[in-house]
Amino acid sequence: MSLVGRLEDLALPDIFQIISLSKKTGTLVVRSRKGTGMVVFKSGQVIQAGSDSIRDSLGNILVSQGMVDQADLAAALAMQKAAPDKPLGMILAETGATTSKIIEDVVRQQIEEIIYDLLAWEEGFFNFELGEIAPKDKIEIDTHDLLLKSGLSAEYLLMEGTRILDERRKDQTRKAPPSSSAPKASPAAPKAAPTAKRSAPESLPPQKPAPVTRASYEPAKAEFRARIETEDSSKQLTTLKSMFDELRFPTATAEVTLLILRYASEVVNRAILFMAKKDEVRGLGQFGIELTSGKSPDQVVRNIRIPLSEPSLFRNVIESKRTYLGPLEASEQNSYFVNEAGGMKPDAVLAIPLIVDGKIALIVYGDNLPDQKPIRGLETLEIFMNQAGMALEKALLERKLAELQKEKK
Repeated sequence: MSLVGRLEDLALPDIFQIISLSKKTGTLVVRSRKGTGMVVFKSGQVIQAGSDSIRDSLGNILVSQGMVDQADLAAALAMQKAAPDKPLGMILAETGATTSKIIEDVVRQQIEEIIYDLLAWEEGFFNFELGEIAPKDKIEIDTHDLLLKSGLSAEYLLMEGTRILDERRKDQTRKAPPSSSAPKASPAAPKAAPTAKRSAPESLPPQKPAPVTRASYEPAKAEFRARIETEDSSKQLTTLKSMFDELRFPTATAEVTLLILRYASEVVNRAILFMAKKDEVRGLGQFGIELTSGKSPDQVVRNIRIPLSEPSLFRNVIESKRTYLGPLEASEQNSYFVNEAGGMKPDAVLAIPLIVDGKIALIVYGDNLPDQKPIRGLETLEIFMNQAGMALEKALLERKLAELQKEKK
């Protein structure tokens, strides 16, 4: 199997989805004006990546982050010259300069950074060839040291990569300079000499505020709250309508999961997306999680495993197949989850199941830490989750039909 074409016709997220679903092993090479990139897949999982736009070597990363001494690195590089087929990380771990766990974490982060950069490429050419690993004479990028024993999920990389790109676009929009067509501010007029009649706020003595009584405060507070809630509801409905349009024609499962997290950000400050398995739920993606430990929130979330054999918020949602909104009940697994998600216990949480073909495929957890504001907009998020489930059912049905048509041929 060989997959060749232009990125303008088949985008990288779609290519990743094809390789992931078919569980192929091979090498994807991408060339554009931005440079050349290479991604190696094994059974649909990403195990290696390289790009000439991100050339920081494993040794430089380890030394710059203070994980390996310069002298230990020099000794390991000398040993690698004698055994060029041996990865640098393996040599550093064997000599005791660092641990295998540190090497794996650094390699994983570097591969993720490369993949997220490649996913932003919209023009150029791609070539996917079946086989173990591309020979070095086919590409100039050295990925020898950026190799993972257990690969990264292409679905996860797509979801995270698309989320990061979306955040970057929002930041660019916020930082965009004002339009040149906007009228220029006129030069400031010279200040007039102060007069006795001048009433600038800074020239007045501090005024004692009028006493606030319960009778005057409560109506004003109610009016303000009603206005805010109306504005929030209007904003959520506008967002809901626009995101429904994006749900109509999803190109990949990862795109649907990203849309879920994007819409959840309109309702809660923090959210974690969990994948529901037969005997446990696993962390898949997040936004808003902040950790004082300095660890990567994404990595911590992906390591969360909550067994369904023990009482927890997630077992309750899966057994009832219904949304939960309320306090987080005391249980061992709920305490474990709170600690993993930063250590603060929220006043209220929500958990919404996404049902596909009668089964719960995903669960969205959300809360409003750290400010503990009431959770509003739950109804619109439930509606969106319901539509997302239908979109995934449609995508799965279309995939099955396509497979049946191939078998008939």
